[in-house]
Amino acid sequence: MIKIKINTPSKKASKKVAAYAFAAITMAAGSVSQAAESLKEPVNLKVTTFRVGSSWYVYGVTLGELLRKNLPEGSTVDTPPGGGGTANPLLVSRGKADIGLGFGVVNSWAQRGQFFYDKPVDNLRGLVGGLDSAYLGIVANEADGPDTLEEYIQNNPSPEVLLLKKGSFGAYSGEQVMGLIGASEEKVQDNGGNYTFTDFNTVKSSFASGRGDLFLQIMMRGQPTFTEMAESGDITFLQLSDKTLNLLTTDYGWNTATLPAGVYRGQDKPKNLPFTTTSIMTSTDMDDLTAYTIVKSICEHQDAFKAGHKALASFDCATSAWDEKLIGLPLHEGAARYYREQGWIK
Repeated sequence: MIKIKINTPSKKASKKVAAYAFAAITMAAGSVSQAAESLKEPVNLKVTTFRVGSSWYVYGVTLGELLRKNLPEGSTVDTPPGGGGTANPLLVSRGKADIGLGFGVVNSWAQRGQFFYDKPVDNLRGLVGGLDSAYLGIVANEADGPDTLEEYIQNNPSPEVLLLKKGSFGAYSGEQVMGLIGASEEKVQDNGGNYTFTDFNTVKSSFASGRGDLFLQIMMRGQPTFTEMAESGDITFLQLSDKTLNLLTTDYGWNTATLPAGVYRGQDKPKNLPFTTTSIMTSTDMDDLTAYTIVKSICEHQDAFKAGHKALASFDCATSAWDEKLIGLPLHEGAARYYREQGWIK
């Protein structure tokens, strides 16, 4: 009960205070009623993630298990393998999936119709952001390499560059950075080097045999391929100059973050790298109450969600889930409503 202390008011003042009190009680009751509102009917949801064995696939399975426990009885949540960083925005936009995982920077490209996307994908909305920390990892196949990628290219203008499958987000990110510093595929080939688009196993064997010089790829902390390469050989983790990082931020929508020292063997210094995070997106086709319930289920059971994968260990709804800069998209109104109720956004 809320008690209001009034110091010997006049009759007129008493009426005014009573009116204010009634208004406050009415507003509070409305808030309680809104917060208590929840889904009553079952829903059927499909989540698009990535291939079996990927971190995202595990995220999706974990999300599916969590939602099944918190959605109305009879609801279904399908989490098949497939999709990927560049495909998921289109799959969600076109109604092929109700929910998708995405990288914040790619989501922003989709929304603006840049790079992979020939026109704006304007019906995407954010649910939850900041799930993990994803860096563009850059390693050179030498024990005592320079500090930055720019210095490395100055010293080695014709490297054997290894990237994953052409068209993937990781490969495109690597090409983007190399192009910015004057080491595009065409330029490297003109200098006698080469770009090879391949898979993780070939990258590892190429570094071990000395046939690969440079590898760029999206990585979470402790990413298995980078870990194995660091443990089995002497490699150098490179960072980017402030100039390049600033261009990636202003022209391409990347964030910048520091990979702490000691994440990998031989990585004794912190590295400043392009950075993004995984987010959960939907489209404007999802109703507000379903979006609200999904976000509420994740944030109020986030320990169970985080237990699904070690890369989720630092996820915290209160500090990052609502951040549109991390998500790369405007919030869905149902998600925004939950975050406003918590006092995390206005």
